[in-house]
Amino acid sequence: MTARGEVKSAEALGRMLQQGRLVSGLTQRELADRLETDQKYIWGLESGKNTIILERIFAIMRETGVRMYMEIDNSLNEPLHDNAENTNG
Repeated sequence: MTARGEVKSAEALGRMLQQGRLVSGLTQRELADRLETDQKYIWGLESGKNTIILERIFAIMRETGVRMYMEIDNSLNEPLHDNAENTNG
């Protein structure tokens, strides 16, 4: 099963990240440990805490007509890795 959604705000981003973590069977602490950060950081992202960087990114997206979509694929049970490096464009 795959979940997809358009991400228009920090809150929407947080919800998708939280769902991805839950589908992966990870707690916030486990994810934080894997990413070498703290649980509070993960909580902030998942809560939709709007940082100045995210605020600017979403403002630029609105002004330029850029849309962001995220997909959660629970059939993937591989270790965390950066798929962005494997895309062309």
